[in-house]
Amino acid sequence: MKQDIPWDGRCHGCFLLPAFCICASVPRFDTGVQLHIVRHVREHRKTTNSARLARQALSRCEILDYGDRDAPLQVDDLPSSGYLLFPESLDQHGKPDPEGPPVHNLSSWPPPADLQNLVILDGTWSQARRMSHRLQPVASWPRVSFTEVAPRARIRRPPRPGTMATLEAIGYALWFIEGEDVGAALLATFDRFVDAYARQCGKPMPS
Repeated sequence: MKQDIPWDGRCHGCFLLPAFCICASVPRFDTGVQLHIVRHVREHRKTTNSARLARQALSRCEILDYGDRDAPLQVDDLPSSGYLLFPESLDQHGKPDPEGPPVHNLSSWPPPADLQNLVILDGTWSQARRMSHRLQPVASWPRVSFTEVAPRARIRRPPRPGTMATLEAIGYALWFIEGEDVGAALLATFDRFVDAYARQCGKPMPS
């Protein structure tokens, strides 16, 4: 993993300026599931990236960088089996693929009994979609998802319905997998991050 190096005096944890840092309020949880966030290399220095907050909050969470020519992601860096947090199975053109990996709806059924490793793709929607095909062996893994939820304030505008920020998606997923206490706390952390980022930029709260 690339080392996250802040600049302009930003906090190492949340990449916000010290006056707006939220790290002291980030909760800490031990989860039964191990999370592996595969972060596109272009997300590494973005101040809007929320994956690093997930790593702060969850003891069993790691970030692996994808697309770095100097330090390419190795298959051995990933678990041999698990589930991919992704809204649906898509073909190479981004269309629904009825022949693709099965999708387990966490909103309708209990988590799979063998859910020990969960991979989350961190990047823009187009980057995540491409990674879902190119990242072996994860491309063939079954997916877990959940019914679309009510929109909340975000820093980046979602490119399509059902897409959301990394920490937001993790919060909802863990709500169903680990329980409401974990999920609600992560979503509250995401909301604080969005609010602090907006105040730092001197802009109205995103809607």
